[in-house]
Amino acid sequence: MLSVASTDAVKTLSKGGKPLADLQRGSHQLFKRSNSSMLQSGWLFASMIAVCAAMSPLTNGIANAQSASQSYASGNNEVERRTISINGNEGIGGALNRVGANSGDVRLAVRALGKVISTDDVKRDDQLTIFMRNDSGTKRLLGFNLASGADRSITVTRTIDGDYKARELATKMQKRSLRVAGVIGDNGLLASVREQGAPDRVADSLADAFAYDVDFQREIGPGSSFELMFDRVSDSRGAVVREGEPTYARITTLSGRSIELYRYRASNDRSSEWYDENGRSARKFLMRTPINGARLTSNFGYRVHPISGYTKLHEGVDFGAPIGTPVYSAGDGVVTRAGIMGGYGNVVDIDHGNGWSTRYGHLSRFASGLSVGDRVKQGQTIALSGNTGRSTGPHLHFEIRRSGTPVNPMTTQLPSDNGLSGADYRNFQAQVSRIDNLRRSAMNGVNVANSGISVRAAN
Repeated sequence: MLSVASTDAVKTLSKGGKPLADLQRGSHQLFKRSNSSMLQSGWLFASMIAVCAAMSPLTNGIANAQSASQSYASGNNEVERRTISINGNEGIGGALNRVGANSGDVRLAVRALGKVISTDDVKRDDQLTIFMRNDSGTKRLLGFNLASGADRSITVTRTIDGDYKARELATKMQKRSLRVAGVIGDNGLLASVREQGAPDRVADSLADAFAYDVDFQREIGPGSSFELMFDRVSDSRGAVVREGEPTYARITTLSGRSIELYRYRASNDRSSEWYDENGRSARKFLMRTPINGARLTSNFGYRVHPISGYTKLHEGVDFGAPIGTPVYSAGDGVVTRAGIMGGYGNVVDIDHGNGWSTRYGHLSRFASGLSVGDRVKQGQTIALSGNTGRSTGPHLHFEIRRSGTPVNPMTTQLPSDNGLSGADYRNFQAQVSRIDNLRRSAMNGVNVANSGISVRAAN
């Protein structure tokens, strides 16, 4: 079930107090003043198309084009417009490279964008409209428009001297809070969430939210339930520009245990995190499941080894997964091994401090550039799962060790991060109250307008 919980009014602002139309008129005047040789080259014409279209993403229907490709002709010159979504962790540069834009142009354009916003703010599913011109087989980047949340629409355009300039533009967007709830079916948690109308980005976040407290193999299955609240940003035509991060998540296990989490960004944090209703962080010192979408195929403890035939301690747990599935660091730490190690095959060891360490075995390959001594963050991709070493099939072997002694990753008590306090705690409680009100409204089928909220498109 997908239900609308709120509509946020969004004000239209403009760069430096100038209406958007003035910026567009200025672009056309620049076009008229340019000399004839530049017009014959087609570069300026193509650039003006990119400028005008990117400056007016709503009226040009940029947000309406889903992975679309269009062309504009000027003599022998052709400008291609493509609208795509940012995938996974590829970032803005990866997305531009994916459509074949010239690598030198991409580097300059990303540098220009970084002067306006942090490129870390570019998220999966952000909409990117790209303008390119084919120049003797090379796709030269003319510019792009980035729709990143309700408060940001950024255009990057090629200048006459071949460099790039970025600016934030006036936008008129609408942000709504949506609720998704349902019962998990035979196809598993993520498939059930998507079937209820949640986008991939939101569905994947549910597994991340509960990765520290829930054994997805034994506690979650057909009959357990879930609930999510997330934001959706649309333009004036109703086209979805961005699926925002979830703000609330609940999961009820097969035993009836219910866990509720709220997303909040603390004053000293660069990104939002999950907390329970009392402001305690859901993040644990280590993740119990450092791989998504895998099934637990072998537990910790004594067993008859499937290859040697001897009874011995299985010092970790195994997660069956296709070769090439991303493997994440279970916690912040330092890489102490990244190489071949006997029956483990390709293996990574990470020291997390205070006597805690983790091991990841049977990997197919290591993350690009990963080496001993590197510092890694929790959730960072360190390798891809595989079938190397003494292995009976593709899987990840995962160990947690305390003072060198292996412990059961699924049951051992792990340290937790500190909870919220002071002003952060008070602000968090206010946010919890607001989200709970939106949830109740959505469950009652009421569409509530938050008239006092506006989102600013910064200069």
